[in-house]
Amino acid sequence: MNENPTTRHLHELPPRQVGLYAKAIVLSGGFLQQFGWVFFCMGSLFSWIFIPMSDVKYWFEFGKEWKEVPGKLVTAEPTNSAVNEEVVYQNLHAFELDGQRYTGKSFTVGADYSGGEDVTIRYDAKNPTDSHVAGSRRAVFPAFVLFVLIFPLVGLAFIVHAIRQNLRAIKLLEIGSFTRGKKTTKESTNSAVKINNRTYPVYKYGFEFEAGGKCHTATCKTHQAWLVEDEEREIILYDQFNPDFNVVYDAAGNMPRITEQGTLAAPGIGKAVYLILPLVGIGINALFLFPRLFY
Repeated sequence: MNENPTTRHLHELPPRQVGLYAKAIVLSGGFLQQFGWVFFCMGSLFSWIFIPMSDVKYWFEFGKEWKEVPGKLVTAEPTNSAVNEEVVYQNLHAFELDGQRYTGKSFTVGADYSGGEDVTIRYDAKNPTDSHVAGSRRAVFPAFVLFVLIFPLVGLAFIVHAIRQNLRAIKLLEIGSFTRGKKTTKESTNSAVKINNRTYPVYKYGFEFEAGGKCHTATCKTHQAWLVEDEEREIILYDQFNPDFNVVYDAAGNMPRITEQGTLAAPGIGKAVYLILPLVGIGINALFLFPRLFY
């Protein structure tokens, strides 16, 4: 932006050509979206690691015919995992069925076995290689690890909400008419953003502007009050056929700089940093969903 924001005027008339890179930068803009991608990336990683190691993966088994047979606990060894600060043990067992020896493993929280004990083995009559010690888990973690899904889901909610707003901004960059609106309201949202141990309250603003001989209102929510309070009248882009479809320019994330000639400047290469988290988030899930593409 120019040093004096009050001199900005978008002379370029719609429809405007907005490049793919510029659209990507605007689409990924906004603090809440970046915050959402952090949650989504970390939550996705933990979900892909822990849920397949839990009893959840057995929820959708069908056609199992469980039977029991006496067996022997061969070894009981601690794993590198823990539940409620108790070490998870991997227990190897063996049993015989129709003269053939089978082995398997199961898991317990704590050292329930030391090795050598007589135990009851549950096995699938259709596939005896699928077996476990009765009363033990078949996976390292219990099903409650499913709670880790809350993190990518919360992150995804932030992302979707921000993307919907940013798609609106992109559309108005292409077809929006330029005007300025005067601040008429400023309301507390009772929420705040904390960055580097500093808290920024989030406010909801209202800006009144005229279009088609009528007064309309553009609203926005932001913790960056200085961006929408630095001018007597803030820039508004609106659809001339539907002025209620509008955006407060400086409140939208990563909007292009308006040049002295009144055109939209192409975003610099440094703005690509806003694409890192989305690419990481998509990459993590693609890696686990389509592993053959990466190996």
